[in-house]
Formats: sequence, C-alpha cells, structure tokens
Amino acid sequence: MAAVAPLLETEALCKRFGGLTAVRDVNLRIAAGEIRAVIGPNGAGKTTLVGIVCGRLEPTSGRVLYRGREITTMRPWERLLQGIVYTFQVTSIFKGLSCYENVALPAQRRLMHGIAGRLALGEQAVATRVHAALDAVGLGELAERRADSLAYGHQRLLELAMALAAEPRLLILDEPTQGLAEAEIERFCGLVRDISRQATVLVIEHNMSVVMALAQRVTVMDAGAIIAEGTPAEIERHPAVQKAYLGR
Repeated sequence: MAAVAPLLETEALCKRFGGLTAVRDVNLRIAAGEIRAVIGPNGAGKTTLVGIVCGRLEPTSGRVLYRGREITTMRPWERLLQGIVYTFQVTSIFKGLSCYENVALPAQRRLMHGIAGRLALGEQAVATRVHAALDAVGLGELAERRADSLAYGHQRLLELAMALAAEPRLLILDEPTQGLAEAEIERFCGLVRDISRQATVLVIEHNMSVVMALAQRVTVMDAGAIIAEGTPAEIERHPAVQKAYLGR
C-alpha cells in the first residue's frame, strides 16, 4: 500500500539574509489532523520557517508542498484561499472595528471564493459564519464591542476567531499564548484541541507546558536546522534538546 502524502512537506528548505542562514536544509512533514509544535531558542529560525510556509517570505532554495502540490512560488493570498491560515506573533486585529466587523472581513473573503466562485455572498451567509467563529472562541456576546476595548487575552481570541472564519485546513499559530494568563492558556489549549478535529495545527510555542499538553509531535530547531523530532516525551529526554533548549 502506498504511503499517504503529508498535508505539508518542505524539502531542503533554506533561507539566507545576506550572510545569515536563518533556515538550513529543513525537511518537515506534517500529517493531516496533527497538532505539531515547533520549538527552539530565540533565533532558531522558527518564525522564518512558518513565514516561508505561509508565503510571507520566499525561500532561498528548497521546496514547499501542500496536499501533494508544490506551492513554493504561490502568493500568500493564494495560500490563504487554499486553507493555509497564519496568526501573527504580535496581535494583528483592526482595533477601530467591532469584533463582528473584524471577523466579517475574512468571512467575506472566504465566501467570495466559494465553490467555483458561485457561492452567494449574502448578509445572512456572512453573519452565520461570523457568529459561529465568535461563539467558538467564547466571544459571541461581545460581537458589537470595539476590538481595542477588549482585554489582551480576548484580543488574542478575536484573532483566532478571524482565523476560523477563513476555514483553515492548516492553522499556523505563532506564540499564541504569549501574554495570556494561566486560565486563558488553559482555555486556549481546549480551543486548539477542538480546532484540530477539523484542521491541522502548526504551533510555535515557548511555553513547554503548553507544548507537552497539546502537541502530538514536536520539531526542535536550533541555528536554523532541525535537531530533533518526536513525541513530547521523546523530546523531553533528548540530549541535544536538553542542551540547546531546555538548559539541562
């Protein structure tokens, strides 16, 4: 029986900025439905790697494949329409708009590119999608609140609702628990588990308790290269990881 192709794969991926090699010969394979964590010290190349995956950065060499198709030269908005959705390390919302309006923007964009472009972009279709996304993250009752009036933790949840409205197949979360309180982190982990029932999740995270609680597999980077991969338990015991990242 032939092996099932991964949802996402990179082949010998490299990214250089002048004399600095930020990503070095990275071969990454992520299965559909997986929650994958990418960890490593600051400057390890994690954000550069996912920037290449979502199309914000062009690789110096190597390839990116998604659902068996090469997308190395595909533009970011084209990848978004293919279901690759990225949330930024720094909260990226429209602070002068309401929560509803923030989520309506990606919902409208997604509906405009429905099946063969024939899906009607009606007010009710948008509203249904927006309310479903807000309800999923627990912000349903705050739909009319301005985004800049929300607490920071709620702003992070709003960004997640915006991502859900875009119907991700691959959801990339860059430091999503940064700045969240412990109770907010626990709720976030529950949301990611719920999301993983419909989408693959790739998360960059420094909080090791979050990584160990969420990830099915962990990829460890250092100096632009992958130095280890495995289950959370295997990564905790890995000597190279303990030296480079866990400080043991």
